[in-house]
Amino acid sequence: MANAWTGQCHCGAVTVAMAIPPTETAQCNCSLCRKTGFIGVYGDPKDIVVKAPEQAMASYVQGDCMIAVWHCKTCGITTHWTPITAPPDRMGVNARLFDPELWHHLPVIHCDGASY
Repeated sequence: MANAWTGQCHCGAVTVAMAIPPTETAQCNCSLCRKTGFIGVYGDPKDIVVKAPEQAMASYVQGDCMIAVWHCKTCGITTHWTPITAPPDRMGVNARLFDPELWHHLPVIHCDGASY
């Protein structure tokens, strides 16, 4: 992943690398994104690598069971989500894992997840 974005949770136990830099960020108003402060950048799961020691992460599956939201068990930072019944070619990563210089200038898409 030569031009990959690489970021990590607060304690450094979970590292996420995106092979293809995103072109936009998304701010969703659903209760989960609102309460975790998740700012999304998205890509194909085959272009995203998550590295963590065994048992370093835990997942949460919300009521609609479309995605599993992952966080570091040590520092609690929400790192990414993976599809369950959502389209399998899309994965969300918390932009806050990366240096803000990489993403703060990107266009922001506002998603109305609260209306789903």
